[in-house]
Amino acid sequence: MGFDPKQAFEAAKDVAAHAVEKAGDIVEDAGKVVRGDIAGGVGAIVADSTEIATHAVDKAKEVITGKKDDE
Repeated sequence: MGFDPKQAFEAAKDVAAHAVEKAGDIVEDAGKVVRGDIAGGVGAIVADSTEIATHAVDKAKEVITGKKDDE
């Protein structure tokens, strides 16, 4: 089990793609806040942000350990 730069690069691309997707969701959630659904919009923003962070940590663990969580 050594550090594989190619795997790290692929993981970084995956994390970036996921973050961009979730950023779109965050923009939609900000629209909810603007329209008056403050609790719903902020809650969704927090949930999306948490998903971004969780996904990034999971990918980092895969790169470091060389294993996916389902293995």
